[in-house]
Amino acid sequence: MSWIEDFLDDGPDYAAERRSVAEMQALLLKAGLGAKLPLGHAQDFAGMADLLMSDPTLFAVGTAALEADHVPVLSEGTAEHMVIDKARIAMAAPALVDALVCGAARVVLHDLDWPQLLWPVLLRAERVYGITTEFHRPDAKTVMVSKAVRGLKPLGDPQPVPLVPLARLQDLAAKTFVPSTEASRRSGAGAGLQDND
Repeated sequence: MSWIEDFLDDGPDYAAERRSVAEMQALLLKAGLGAKLPLGHAQDFAGMADLLMSDPTLFAVGTAALEADHVPVLSEGTAEHMVIDKARIAMAAPALVDALVCGAARVVLHDLDWPQLLWPVLLRAERVYGITTEFHRPDAKTVMVSKAVRGLKPLGDPQPVPLVPLARLQDLAAKTFVPSTEASRRSGAGAGLQDND
């Protein structure tokens, strides 16, 4: 069983601690880069920090999504109706939002790995781009996102973050650190070869 399955089975009383939204944005950005997401995708993910923090389950699922394999988006269709196959949320979410910003009326996501994250993705699109949407699932493997007159119900305020996914994000973020070697210090990493206070 994976850590996320264990975590979800153990809920809802998770060991957690209070962190600022800004701190979580920075950590999510570094974790996204550590997970080898493109910079823009990592920035989009980090921009959902307050939304992911509204629920410990969303925060954990967001962490699991960052740890997943990030495959390129496979899309087809027209400018007004786009279809994304084998949708991995961390890669597909920016493509989905871009399509809506550029005038698509509907985007269909097949085999979406973490459908729970669609809500914060679309709420962020509404906040940043003013796009109001709705979505429904015609079957277990398909999610259809359409522009709508009214937006989605907002999520709650940021809550303390659960420690298990927080540690996993810190591990991903650590992959961006420069190794501490004499060569790295000579090239400018760290405090330098001579510390003067």
